[in-house]
Amino acid sequence: MAQRTLAPVAPRPAAAVETPSRARRLVHRLFEPVDGASLAVFRMLFGAILLWEVWRYFTNDWIARYFIDPTFHFTYYGFGWVQPWPGNGMYWHFAALGVLAACIMVGFAYRIAAPLFFLGFTYVFLLEQARYLNHFYFVSILALLMAIVPAHRVWSLDRRLSGKNWPQTVPTWSLWLLRAQIGVVFVFASIAKWNGDWLRGQPLTMWIADRTDFPVIGGLFDEPHVGLFMSYSGLFLDLLVVPFLLIPFTRPFAFLAAFSFH
Repeated sequence: MAQRTLAPVAPRPAAAVETPSRARRLVHRLFEPVDGASLAVFRMLFGAILLWEVWRYFTNDWIARYFIDPTFHFTYYGFGWVQPWPGNGMYWHFAALGVLAACIMVGFAYRIAAPLFFLGFTYVFLLEQARYLNHFYFVSILALLMAIVPAHRVWSLDRRLSGKNWPQTVPTWSLWLLRAQIGVVFVFASIAKWNGDWLRGQPLTMWIADRTDFPVIGGLFDEPHVGLFMSYSGLFLDLLVVPFLLIPFTRPFAFLAAFSFH
């Protein structure tokens, strides 16, 4: 009987073997459990700021001024069908946003409150293009991300009322999802400042000139070189704060610098 000769099998390239392994390691790291306390603190602060913003709309009568009294609204392209509620509907809408923000803050019915707040806040954002504010666009994106991450696992009423022993950890990806979005905002904020006006210190010099009544340092705000210094400081702060926040040693200084500037 003739013997069959097996052809030698060529070894697989190292890269072909390592790539799936690297991908698996990355996925494993993204789903590793980490302490959920920081995400809970972010949830509480986020909800508190949203509740305060809703309160400002009531106390300053912005609801009627921006959405009820005007007879015409500059809507966004493709969203002309988004119109204010009739009658006192906008007041009820903002009241609901306040309740949802409070639920986010204390972590009550979080999986319902977070997506509903995202929808309700985005609806308000789309009502009037003339009232566009980049911070509100950012809040809308953050609200969407907060509806995805398990920010209610720690220090929440949901945890207390469930009677279950929930883990006090969250997957790593939930932290990096928020970090990445905030990092994108800072980087693009720096890129947007590389223009002739900002490099000449405008409009910041003009803005701070009206704030000379600011405590302690307000007397310096009408000096042109102060506005120029603050303009360049803001440009480089936005550019460098993300890597400095990622380094444990520089993190406290970067956080303090960002907090002080804003």
